[in-house]
Amino acid sequence: MKYEKMDRKTGGAGKEFAQFVKVGYNRARQVTGEKLGTAQRTDYDREFQDLCNRVDKHSFWASMLTSKVELVLQPNPAYRFEDFVTEKIGNEREIRHTYTEQLGICMLNAGSDMSSSDYGQALLIMGDYENRVGESEHRMIKNAFVKFVKPFMDAASKEGAINGERRTLTALRLDLDAAKNRVRAAKTADEMKELEQFVDEAQKKFDEQYELCREVLEDRDQQNAAMVVHLEDLCKVQVDYFKEAHELAVEMEKKVLGRPTKGKDVRSRKVSSSDEE
Repeated sequence: MKYEKMDRKTGGAGKEFAQFVKVGYNRARQVTGEKLGTAQRTDYDREFQDLCNRVDKHSFWASMLTSKVELVLQPNPAYRFEDFVTEKIGNEREIRHTYTEQLGICMLNAGSDMSSSDYGQALLIMGDYENRVGESEHRMIKNAFVKFVKPFMDAASKEGAINGERRTLTALRLDLDAAKNRVRAAKTADEMKELEQFVDEAQKKFDEQYELCREVLEDRDQQNAAMVVHLEDLCKVQVDYFKEAHELAVEMEKKVLGRPTKGKDVRSRKVSSSDEE
């Protein structure tokens, strides 16, 4: 009597909740039966399973590669976290000096403070080139992020929708198998006939979702294959950086070893020592 009053009060909402609980119970029962080996299940075809595996593997390794590239581009974990939050709220990342640029700036400041000495002149030359190498590194970091990290991050942001479709497919597969198992357990022909209607309905929903998932996964698989162009871009970015950095380092060495003041202080001390003798 109490339940009847509750049904009248809650109306459609009560029925929807009861149906929700019933579906959840049937799914949980089906999962338990599958784990215990007492319930039969519908297996996906081999081609579909291979497709799922390819997409999953690419997703896993894309995440790993992106995190490692970001580690190379920005070794400081605090800055990486700050950049992550900045990206999430839709703002651009802060432009910071690279560690090489910081070294170059420090050398320039030290050289300016000791510019009258040979040591100070060497610092000024090296500081200028270290700063230029740092600027090149900064361009490499920016280009690597835009051409490699960002495309992979954008692709990862779309995985939620794909995973949602796959979870829906799993839920509908459980509904279908639960309905089939109830038909097998039917005790009368009339009961079996009534339950077969639920099987037909569940089969139709499952088939529609199965094809939808297949289309979504095939599209994602093709996009994943095309991501190789971003690896090529990363190669080009690194080659350009290392080439420029090497050229600057060679030029820096020549300038440092060929500076006009090289050995001046040492020669002065030697002359002074000879005069004293």
